[in-house]
Amino acid sequence: MHESEWEKDIAIHSLFTLHKTNQSLLNLTINQSFNLIFFDAFAPTAQPELWTQQVFEKMFYLLSNQGVLVTYCSKGDVRRAMAAVGFTVEKLQGPPRKREMLRATKNP
Repeated sequence: MHESEWEKDIAIHSLFTLHKTNQSLLNLTINQSFNLIFFDAFAPTAQPELWTQQVFEKMFYLLSNQGVLVTYCSKGDVRRAMAAVGFTVEKLQGPPRKREMLRATKNP
């Protein structure tokens, strides 16, 4: 992933394509929706600008109906910002070394 070229579709699997773009999320214009967003930004204390309600509104807009956003961050402020834009938010057991994670679903 880190060595993939920018602005090109990279087929990882027949059901998964990676496309890296060098744009701000808030300025991203794209003519498709997504089924899944893996949001692995640094913690809200390190990059607070990536954890705002405005950012979650943009991701909500980019997801298809029943689309899912997952993140390792489970802070209350993050959960509330996701819920405020319309996501159904669930706290899940995290992977090894992460106690919890969030799954946010866009319901029609």
